[in-house]
This record gives sequence, structure tokens and C-alpha cells, in this order.
Amino acid sequence: MSRYASHHHPLLVPVVLMLVAIGRLIGCLLPLRNRSGLFFFFPFYHTGGAERVHSQIVSCFKDQQPWIFFAKRSGDARFYRQFSQAGRCFDIGWLLKYSYPLSVGILAGLIGKNPDARVFGCNSLFYYLLLPHLPEHVHATDLLHALGGGAEQYALPVLERLQQRVVISQAVRDELIAWYRTQGVDPRLDQRIMVIPNQVEMPQTVNKPAADGVLRLLFVGRGGVEKRVQLIGRAARICTEQGLAVEVTLAGDLDDAIAAEDRACCRLTGLISVGDQLSRLYQQADLLLITSSREGFPLTVMEGMAHGCVPVCTAVGGIPEHITHRENGWLLPAGDDEAVVHALVQAVQTLSDNRHLLQQLSAAARHYADTRFSGERFCEQYHDVIRGV
Repeated sequence: MSRYASHHHPLLVPVVLMLVAIGRLIGCLLPLRNRSGLFFFFPFYHTGGAERVHSQIVSCFKDQQPWIFFAKRSGDARFYRQFSQAGRCFDIGWLLKYSYPLSVGILAGLIGKNPDARVFGCNSLFYYLLLPHLPEHVHATDLLHALGGGAEQYALPVLERLQQRVVISQAVRDELIAWYRTQGVDPRLDQRIMVIPNQVEMPQTVNKPAADGVLRLLFVGRGGVEKRVQLIGRAARICTEQGLAVEVTLAGDLDDAIAAEDRACCRLTGLISVGDQLSRLYQQADLLLITSSREGFPLTVMEGMAHGCVPVCTAVGGIPEHITHRENGWLLPAGDDEAVVHALVQAVQTLSDNRHLLQQLSAAARHYADTRFSGERFCEQYHDVIRGV
């Protein structure tokens, strides 16, 4: 229990453990049983790249109807239907929060009475608080999309309780192992980290717009500081000033991300929440732009490649693992803002002038997505890791 105690003031630990024990007894006595033995813990089901991935993971197990718990209040219901079609959903974040630590005990009791229980969590502090109180026979796995969001700190006290950890790219794995060394983590735990890339749905056909001289550029995402979306706006203005025939579309909540002087050179669609609308944007685009200063491996890059969009991305995080310069995409330097803008304008100029190269990169990007990011491969890997194969 010493690892669990690190989450609490020492004077509160006996009270916490007593409430957990009472909750565990309640959980054992409740006339509820999860026949699948699978329990998933996520914070939200609202709009978001992580939430999309989480819904895809549980969909791999829909024939077993797992139990899915959401530990926080969601901002919208974007992915709730996908979750509910895959399993039994418990949208009880308010209960988990306000009855803690009794709620930890109740869930530990419910899960522990299943002899073949498997638990999986991502981005959930509640999940990591639950783990120390689960019986040893319960197999535990988590997913880490990227470092820097706090999840790596939440999990630190319970690393030995996790039989497997999933990351989405080799770059994230390398970064996590390096962070382990700074925290004094046993190197033997490195072997528990495995890479499973995210998956995308492959469209049946790709119908790119006819070559009318206009190069269509697309960004899809949010306007966080690390995304540096303002650089796309700046590049769009420079391209326009240089007389390049470009159409720049930015999809997402980006009202404050583009400088006022650059807005006239961009088309802002706002947040796109309907899958068909987003798919049409990918179909219409020639290039998918990423100017981030740090990334894991963006789901939007995978989606764009599946639709034949040529990814033009800064060489950060897991992007260089999958994008090879001038083979299936275009890599930009990961340096200062001006270097990124200059390289982006040069890429647009080159691909605008060389449509044969553009077509080659588009076909290669789609082929790569088809062979690396298929749903079948994704589900096979998650079945193995969650079942402890």
C-alpha cells in the first residue's frame, strides 16, 4: 500500500484504506457480474482524438460487451454512441469523484470477484488510484498517447502493477524509457512497454480533385500552443503574395489561432463533428499540414494518408517513424517558427510545380496507411495485449 499512499497526506491514509475496504465489501456483495471480465476506464466520450481512439479500442471487443466507465464529465456526446454500441457504459464521473475513496473499493470488489478480470485505462487518475486495490489475478494494462499530459506522473506509483503499457509510437516509447531513468524506475519494466499504432478506416475509393492548378492544403485539429497553427496562416499569406494558387482550409476550433492579417488567405470551417464532412475535406485536399513543435503520432496524419493526402509535417515525435521525406510525405524541420514557415512555403511551391511527384506521394501515403493502420491489425494487437498473450 505504500505506493498508493504517495497520492495522499500520511494522516489520511488509514481513513482512505478503511473506506476502500468498506467499498470492496459492498462491491463483492452487489448482485452484479460482468460476464466479459473486461473493464475499461476513460475520462470522457466527447469530441477528441484520444476519445476516438478509445472508442475504436472498445469496439474491438464489442462481441464480449465489456463494461466502460467514464470518470469525468464530458463536454459533448460525440463518441458516446460508439462506446455504447461496443459495451455497457457507466457515465458516473460525479459518483466516482464525490464518493471517492469508497468508489475505488466498490469497483475493486466488483472487478476482483471475476476470476478472469482484465482492466484497461487511459488518461484517468481514478484508474491509477484503483489499481493498487485490485487482487493480483486481475491483469492491468494502460495506454499512454504522449508524455506531458500528466498521465505518466499518475501512473508512477503503480508501474509494477501494470503488466503491460501501450504507447502509440516508438518515439513515445523511447521518450518514456528516458523519463523512467530520471525517475529511478527499474529498467526491467521497460520490457512491458509495447507499441500499437492507432488505426483509421480506409475509404473504399479516393477521388482527388482534377488538376485545376489549385493546390488544396488542409489542417485538422485544435489550436494548442504546441500545434503552432499560426505558422500555417503565415505560410498561406506568403504563398498568396508569391502568386501561388493555393486554397488553405483549417478545420477545428481555431478562431484565436490565426493572426488577423492572415485570415483572408485561409478558410476556417470551425469544429467538424460529423465523420462524413471530415472525410470530404480529406478527399478534397492535396496536402495535410502539421506544424507542431511536439507530437505523438497524430491521428489526423493517419486519416489524411488513408484518403491520399500527402502529409507535410514537422519531423517531431513519432512522425518520422512513418513519414519518409519525398517517399510517402514531406518532412519539415522541427526548429524555430521562421524555419518551419520557410520550409512549408518551399514544399508547397515544389509540389505545386511537380504534380507527378504529388501523385506519387499521394499513392504511397495511401498504400502505407492501408498496410500499417488497418483496423484488423489494430484489434489483433489489442486483443493480445489486454488478454496478456
